[in-house]
Amino acid sequence: DPAAARWERVPSPAEMREKWMHASAVVGDTVYAMADRGGIAFRPRIGAWESVGGELDLGWRGRACVVEGVLYCYDYLGKIKGFDVGRGVWEELKGLEKGLPRFLCGATMADLGGKLCVVWECQGSSGKEIEIWCAEIGVKKNPDGELLGQLGWFGKVLSLPKGSSIVHCSSVAV
Repeated sequence: DPAAARWERVPSPAEMREKWMHASAVVGDTVYAMADRGGIAFRPRIGAWESVGGELDLGWRGRACVVEGVLYCYDYLGKIKGFDVGRGVWEELKGLEKGLPRFLCGATMADLGGKLCVVWECQGSSGKEIEIWCAEIGVKKNPDGELLGQLGWFGKVLSLPKGSSIVHCSSVAV
């Protein structure tokens, strides 16, 4: 409770307590958490838990973030997809077919002021380093609800010793 500056315990369903939770995100007023088999949603204002539909569980791969109420993640083919919670469907983010290099793993995402920030790693040209790359993508829905992305920029932002990897990506407004 940020207003009271205190933490409170929240009882959770017994069948979820021993599962390994591999991902979580907040969309609107709901916290979604994906487990090794199945996921749950928690609505803190009313203290209600519910199972999430199989569609969300099947499409949520890798690290994700929420921009403008849409949950974005990438699939293992390097495509970015968005989940519309209201409609319960995954859609490919269109408009990025050319210009954005493929990243198959090690990518993470953050909401960067209403834009989708994607950060990924790849092997450097010398083979002795890891390169960290970043892309800024404007995202919106067209009148038909289709997700459209517009690449603002992308490029290498950092070189690190081999063996390094991205653990998490966050953005903070100051």
